[in-house]
Amino acid sequence: MALSTELDRLDPAVAERVRRSNLRVFAGYMALQAVVGVLFWTGLAASSEIRSTFELLPSHHPVTDAFILADMVVGVGGSALAAWALWTDARWAVPVVAFTTGGIVYPTLFLVCWVAMADTGAATLAIMIPPSVLSLYVTWRTWRASQAR
Repeated sequence: MALSTELDRLDPAVAERVRRSNLRVFAGYMALQAVVGVLFWTGLAASSEIRSTFELLPSHHPVTDAFILADMVVGVGGSALAAWALWTDARWAVPVVAFTTGGIVYPTLFLVCWVAMADTGAATLAIMIPPSVLSLYVTWRTWRASQAR
């Protein structure tokens, strides 16, 4: 038996407008996430002060730099693709959003262990928690919206 939602109690046309509106908000969030990812890496490259705040191992810059390719492809690229999929209400939005979320949550879990064991990188962990939580929420809500089709 399916769980009842607020949308189930609405007129079908109204429910569809609400669903699409929610997807547009989620698309905006994913687009913002892509932009912030680019700004983050630009800030690291441009400012030694910003870099020192977020460095995982201050004596060895390649540790932090090792994340750039994955972050640009999965975090930034995935977020941009997810934003487009959500905006256009594409049927393939759920897997793209879920894949992108996994690519954001995984390094966050890595950072939890890193901070606990290395006692560095707390600022990097702190900036990863909000996008992880918000991306999980967007994934869940996107999946729920796909069930309402």
